[in-house]
Amino acid sequence: MSTRELLFEFGSLHRESGWLLVLGIIMVVLGIVAFIIAPAATIGTVLILGWVLVVSGIVETVQAFRVRRWGGFFLHLIGGALGVLVGLLIVTHPVAGALAWTLLFASFFSG
Repeated sequence: MSTRELLFEFGSLHRESGWLLVLGIIMVVLGIVAFIIAPAATIGTVLILGWVLVVSGIVETVQAFRVRRWGGFFLHLIGGALGVLVGLLIVTHPVAGALAWTLLFASFFSG
């Protein structure tokens, strides 16, 4: 990439810097609010992640039937069914889901 192209990209970024500043301020304010009411933010995040897991499980199950002739049909089917099941468990029991996510991330980042 040449210097001219980089300067052109910087110029288009400079025109949008006001929106980026507003977005940054909003993100900082929402982060402070989430820090102040951490239990509610935790439950909200767990519910969102649970629903994302349910939707991704449904999509994976549909994809398993779309590529039925491929050798990994049952792996996709099992993965999709487990995604839906675990997502629904997390959505119906958000406090236990928060504990499970915390333990999962702690084991992942510990080594």
